[in-house]
Amino acid sequence: MYEQYWRLERPAFDNDFRPEFFFPARSHQGALLKLRYLVEHRKGLGVLVGDHGLGKTYLTHVLERECQDSSVQFVRIVFPLLTPSELLRYIGLQLGAVSPGDGIDISADLVLNRLEQFLRQAAESGQRTVVIVDDAHLLNGEHLQVLQLLLNLGGGIAALNLLLVGRSDLLPRLDRLPPLSDRVSVRATLKPLSNDEAEGYVSHRLAAAGVSTGILQPTAIRTAWELSRGVPRLFNQICDLSLLVGFADGLKFLSRIEVQAAAEELGNVSAD
Repeated sequence: MYEQYWRLERPAFDNDFRPEFFFPARSHQGALLKLRYLVEHRKGLGVLVGDHGLGKTYLTHVLERECQDSSVQFVRIVFPLLTPSELLRYIGLQLGAVSPGDGIDISADLVLNRLEQFLRQAAESGQRTVVIVDDAHLLNGEHLQVLQLLLNLGGGIAALNLLLVGRSDLLPRLDRLPPLSDRVSVRATLKPLSNDEAEGYVSHRLAAAGVSTGILQPTAIRTAWELSRGVPRLFNQICDLSLLVGFADGLKFLSRIEVQAAAEELGNVSAD
C-alpha cells in the first residue's frame, strides 16, 4: 500500500524468509558460520536455539541458500508432533527412501532399513543429507530416540546432518538423553539485536527494498528497538506499521512519534 509513496521496490519489513533481507547481526552471523561448518564438514548433530521471533527458521533458510549445491539435500520437518513412527516415515518420504505406495502401515524396521540404504548410497556418492527439525522443543523422549537412530545409520559413514531448531528449553531436554546430547557437534544461540545493530539493520532492509536514503530518523530507530526489545519479528512489525502511519500523514521522514503511534496501534505486541 505505501511502497510507492516511500519509493520502495518491495516491502522492507515483512516477516518472511527472503534471504536478501538477512542482516548479519553478531549472534546471527556467528550461528550461521557454525551451521555451515556443521553441514560442510558433515559433523552430524547440531542445535540452534533462541526465543520466539529471533529468526531461527529464517536463519535455516539462509543456511540452505548458502549451501545450495547439487550435492546437498535439505529436508525440513515442520510437524514434530507426529508419533515417533509417523515422524520416521515422514522423514523417509521426504528423502525419497520411502514411497507413498508403501502405505501408512509400513513397519519402522523397514523404514530404517530403507533409510540405511539411502543414506549409505548418498554418502558414498558424495551427497550430503541435512534434516532440519523445526520446533524441536516440542519433541518428547521417544521422538529424540528416533532421531538418535537416524544418526546411527550409515555404517560408520557420516551419512546425515541433523539440525534441531527450537526454544532454549530444548537444551535441557537433550541433556536428559546423554547418548544424543553427547553427539551434538554444534550449539548456536540467537540473541536480540543490540542497540548498536538496530540502525544497520534498518539501513540494510531499506536498501534491500530499493531505498538508499534514510526514512527512519535515529530517534525513531532507537524507539523501535526499545519497544521491540531488539526482537527482529517485533521490530519489523513496528517499522512496517510506522511506514503506514507516515504514509497516511504525508510525512517525509519518521520520528519516534510515528513509531510510538505504530506500537500503540499494534497493542499487545507479541513475538509469538
